[in-house]
Amino acid sequence: MLKEEFYYPLPLDRIALYPTAPRDACRLIVLHRDSGRIEHRIFREIVDYLDPGDCLVLNDSKVQPVRFRLRRATGGVVELLFTKRIAEGVWTALARPSKRPKVGERLIGENAEEIVEIEEKKAGKLTLKLLMDESELFKRLALAPLPLYIHRIPEERDLETYQTVFAREGFSIAAPTAGLHFTEELLKQLQAKGVEVAFIQLDVGEGTFRAIKTENVEDHKMGEESYTISAEAAEKINRADRIIAVGTTVTRTLESFPGPEPIRPHSGSTELFIYPGHEFKRVEGFLTNFHQPSSTPLLLTAAFTGKELLFKAYEEALEKDYRFLSYGDAALIL
Repeated sequence: MLKEEFYYPLPLDRIALYPTAPRDACRLIVLHRDSGRIEHRIFREIVDYLDPGDCLVLNDSKVQPVRFRLRRATGGVVELLFTKRIAEGVWTALARPSKRPKVGERLIGENAEEIVEIEEKKAGKLTLKLLMDESELFKRLALAPLPLYIHRIPEERDLETYQTVFAREGFSIAAPTAGLHFTEELLKQLQAKGVEVAFIQLDVGEGTFRAIKTENVEDHKMGEESYTISAEAAEKINRADRIIAVGTTVTRTLESFPGPEPIRPHSGSTELFIYPGHEFKRVEGFLTNFHQPSSTPLLLTAAFTGKELLFKAYEEALEKDYRFLSYGDAALIL
């Protein structure tokens, strides 16, 4: 399959710059795979579509404030996304613009204070040595890691809004955005109806949002991401009448165990890339956001929904002024 087969035109003004408030007041498009029917609802009405015995599986990994805006000595702004701590005071990072910082260069903050030194550049990544106390750096300068397609500087409120209400532990460098729409009250309402709620943890890394650069979809390689499934979560998932995965990270984790044996509690990693042709063995319902053209999350959604129905729904959503991408509206696929 060619990457271009999954392209669609996305106007910039349809990319949500801020989330809907309250969280569960965003719009929800509902796709029925068996009939091809499409409905337009409000997110909190998801209660109408879930039944007693269903298990809603969410990713409770915590997003870390790992985005920084620093400057070169010449004055140019460099945005850094810290991706991994490899030793005390040493991190790997992605940079924008990626070509400008040089090995040995020191990036500065306010008042010309030296913040980091670039030790290495390799395969599009930087290795950084911190020139100030790590905890102080994060306390003073760290920003929420909003995706770059949200064309604004992250604000203090993003530290709360770009985090699910059920986030617990972990190290994610991007939010599991399908879960952003839930409120504590909505989760309680679902549980009161008899819907099980299970939390797993997949730490969102570069693999989730890495662009497909190969012409053929099948040649793309996902990055490895770590996950943990607790005994409680495994028990709820295994006894469910129907598994509803919230987000692509949950789907990839569950589908890494094709079955038919029960899921066991453990920690591991996955680099599973799901695209059309994948036979789903675990996930029977899927909640997600609207995704970028020709992206790995879009291909996963197309695999679950069917490309024709998905693109019909996207066309309808654009016509009806839905809000797209991380801070945008949601889609429930049954």
